[in-house]
This record gives sequence, C-alpha cells and structure tokens, in this order.
Amino acid sequence: MKHIVFSPQALIDVEEIKDYIQSQFGEKAATKNIALIIHDIKLLEQFPMSGSGIWERYGIESDYRYIYANKNYVFYRIEDDQIKIIRVLDARRDFLNILFGIKTQTDDLE
Repeated sequence: MKHIVFSPQALIDVEEIKDYIQSQFGEKAATKNIALIIHDIKLLEQFPMSGSGIWERYGIESDYRYIYANKNYVFYRIEDDQIKIIRVLDARRDFLNILFGIKTQTDDLE
C-alpha cells in the first residue's frame, strides 16, 4: 500500500486553512474541518486513483490528480510507493492559476 507524504507547501496550505477557520469559527470548528480533510486524504492510501486527473478534466499536461475534500481541492501525484500531496486549496481559489499560471477568474473574484 502506498503512503501519504505532504509537500512543504501542502503543509503550509493546511495550516493556513486551519488558521482561517479558527479565526472565523473557533478552535473546535478548525479541528473538525482539518480532520475531515485529512480523513479524505488518508483514503487515497487505499484508493490512489479515486481522484480525477488534471489532464482528463482540463486538458493540461500534468500528472497531478485531485480530490474534493471538505470545500477544498487536494492536488496529489502518485510516485513509486507514495502519494505526494502537492497542494490543498480552497475550492473558491483560482487553482489553475496557482498551479499552472493559467488565469481562469477575474481579479475581483479571487
């Protein structure tokens, strides 16, 4: 079975999500929401192909796959014996711009 590894940026993303939720809704809500995201990520150990491929969905040449986890997109890549979590981004963000420099939203929506 493959194991989960977080990139440094993915760890920062999760911490920023936690900080935001905590500032808006409190510690209990932050802990609950992060636990839900981590639960969905852990499922990738058993079902690594369950996410959609960026290439399949958007036609962008990439080996990234993604899942939707508690209002966030989790981008990952399958590497040998591991599943590397690349980024964890709020679904409202322009993730194609963040990941690939392809702007899909106007500035006033970001």
